[in-house]
Amino acid sequence: MAEQPKDPKTASGRIKIPSPDLLKNLPVKQRLPMQYAHKLEYLRENYRHIYIKFETAGITTDLTDVLAKSGFLPHPQPDQKIKVLIHNIIKWLDGGNLLILHFRPKFTEFNVVNLLREIKLAAPACKFEGLVPVFFGVVSSSKQMELFKHLGAFGIRYVFFLTPGGTPDHTLQEIMEELEKFNGMLHAQSSTGKISGLDLGDDYEEEPAKVKSYKELVAQGEAALAEGNYEEAIGFFSQAIELGPNFEALMDRGDAYYKTRKYMPALKDYREAARLEKNAPAPYARIGECCLVLVTAAMKAGEPAKAKQWFADGMLNLRQAAGQVNKMEDDNLQTPENLPPIPYAPILAALAAADIRGLGLAAEEEEMTAFAKMALEKIRSRGEMISDVSAETRIEEAVLLARYGQYREAEKIFREVIAEDVEHAGPAFNNFAVELRKNGQHGKAFEIYRELLRLDIPDRDIVMENMKNAGLRHAAELKKAGRADEAADVYRAVLAARPVDREWILCDLALICLAMDDRAQASLTLMEALYINPKLMEGPRFEPYKELAGLRDEMMKRLKDSGG
Repeated sequence: MAEQPKDPKTASGRIKIPSPDLLKNLPVKQRLPMQYAHKLEYLRENYRHIYIKFETAGITTDLTDVLAKSGFLPHPQPDQKIKVLIHNIIKWLDGGNLLILHFRPKFTEFNVVNLLREIKLAAPACKFEGLVPVFFGVVSSSKQMELFKHLGAFGIRYVFFLTPGGTPDHTLQEIMEELEKFNGMLHAQSSTGKISGLDLGDDYEEEPAKVKSYKELVAQGEAALAEGNYEEAIGFFSQAIELGPNFEALMDRGDAYYKTRKYMPALKDYREAARLEKNAPAPYARIGECCLVLVTAAMKAGEPAKAKQWFADGMLNLRQAAGQVNKMEDDNLQTPENLPPIPYAPILAALAAADIRGLGLAAEEEEMTAFAKMALEKIRSRGEMISDVSAETRIEEAVLLARYGQYREAEKIFREVIAEDVEHAGPAFNNFAVELRKNGQHGKAFEIYRELLRLDIPDRDIVMENMKNAGLRHAAELKKAGRADEAADVYRAVLAARPVDREWILCDLALICLAMDDRAQASLTLMEALYINPKLMEGPRFEPYKELAGLRDEMMKRLKDSGG
C-alpha cells in the first residue's frame, strides 16, 4: 500500500512552524516541506492533487517527495506522446487539479502554445486556471511580455521561470518559492472575488476581442492545414496576420503556400518569420527547402544558371539553420533539458524533401550529400531518437539514411514507426521504396510495396503501379543476370496483384518461359494476353516481343491440325 502524505498540522489543527535555527542545518528535501507547508495552506485547500510533468525525471521525483511531505497528493508523470499528454491534461484540469508542466519552451516542433491550441481544439470548454507552465531560462522583458500575451489569452494565471543550469537543490528551492507566490496570488484573488489571468503589466492594453479573434483564426487555419485544405488555411492565417504579424502564423501560412507549390509567397513568409525570430532554426531550414525545390524547377525549365543560384541560396540558409542549432546546443551545455528532442529536425525535413539527384548538378549534389551526412551524424551522436519525437521527423531521418545507403538503419526506424501506428505504413514504406528505387534497389523496393499492399491503405492504385514498375525493373535485372526462373516468379507476383496493362506483363513472362525452353507455358501465357487484348500484336508496342509472333503462329497451326 502506498504511503499517504502526512498532514503537516498538530493535533490541535494549528500549523507547526519550525524555528530558523532548526531549518538551516537540515537537508534540502527535509527542510523545504517544513519551511513551506504552512505557507501553502490555501493552495493545498484548493489543489490537494498536483500533477507534475518535467522533462528532467530527477526534478519530478524530488518535487514529488517534497510536495508529499508538505501535505499534497502529488502525481508524477512519465514521458508521454503528445496525443496521450493532451488527453491526460484535459482529464486532470477538468477534475479541478493543479498541473505543473515543463514542456520544452524553445524552438521545439511542438511548443507550449501549440499544445494549448491542440487542447482547445480537442476540448473547447477546457479551463486552464489549474495549469502552471514552467520555463528554464533567462527571458528578456519583451520576450516575456510576448509569451504572457500568448498564455494569458488561454486563461493561464501563473508561469514559473526557473534558473537554467541550477543544482537540483536550487531548482527545488525556486519551485517552492514560486508555489508560495502562486499561493499568495490565489489567496489575494479569493479576497477580492476576482480571478484574473497573467499580469501583463501597465504597458499592455488588453484587447480581448482582438485576441479571441486571433486565436480563433489561427486555430481554424491549423485545423484546415492539418486536413489538407490549404487554400482555406491560407485565408485564415492571412486574416490572423492582418491583426498583427506573428512568427507562428507566418510559418503556418508559409507551410500552406508550400503545400500548394506557391514557393515565392512561402519564401516571403518564411523570411519574415526569420526576421521576427532570428535565433530560430526552423524558418532558415524552410527557406533552404523552398530554394532547393526551385533548383529542380529551374533545371526542368532549362535554366541551369538560375538553378545554381537557387542552390547557393538554399545551402546558405540550411547552414544558417545549422548555425542556430549549434548555438542553441552551446548555450545549453549545462541544461540539455531546454533543448528540443531533435534540434536538427527542421533541417532533416528540408533535406528529406529536397532531392536534386539526377539533375546533372554533380558538384552541387556532392555538396548537399556532405551536408546531409553531417546532419545525420549530428543526430546519431545524440543517440537513438526518443519515441515522443513526431513520426514525421523519424520518417525524415529514415529517408535520409536510405538515400545514403544505410538501409538497415532506415528500415528499423520505418518499422518502429509503423509498429506504433499502422496508419504510418503508407508514408513510411512509400518513402522507403522511393529511395530504394532511386538507388537502384528495385528488388527490395518491390518487396516493400508488396508488403504495403497487404495492409489497408489509401491510394492503393498508386502503390500498385509503383509495385509493378519496381517489379518489372527487378525482373529485367534478374533476367539479364541469367536468373530467368527468379524473374518469372517476380512477373507472376506482379500479375497476382492484377495491375493495369496485364497483357504486356504476360508477354514479358512468355518471353521468360521461352528463355527457359518451356514453349507450352509460353504459349498458354501468350494466349491469356491475347484473350485480354486480341489486337495485342498489331501496334508498335509489340515490337520488343516480336519473338512471340512465331509462337502465336505455332499455336494457330497446332489448333488447326488438332481440329483437322
